[in-house]
Amino acid sequence: MKRIIVITETLLGLSNQAPSAAAIVAKNFAVGYTKANDISQKSFTVKAGEKVRLEVNPTETGAGCMSSIMVPGLWNKPEPRVKGKKIVMEFTPQRAGAYKITCAMGVPRGVINVH
Repeated sequence: MKRIIVITETLLGLSNQAPSAAAIVAKNFAVGYTKANDISQKSFTVKAGEKVRLEVNPTETGAGCMSSIMVPGLWNKPEPRVKGKKIVMEFTPQRAGAYKITCAMGVPRGVINVH
């Protein structure tokens, strides 16, 4: 009987704790990509400390400078733009500022404004 009480008290104690980082829902942005129009939404605004999920859905494979996407300072790994292959970038900006969405060469494609 004592074991059951200890387990129950432990579980009840856990329920009063703040949600874990995995339980926090991200602010989600889904954008498309075509060679003619680049990314379909070019400007986003989020809060510092807010988890962000940026999804890019290429309907065409990029070429040259248009072949990759990244967000220096938030997502530093260039992701290739391949037709039909969704790109998912998840990050939590810690500082306010304007973070450019670029290709691997740094050509701006859009901006994430963090307040």
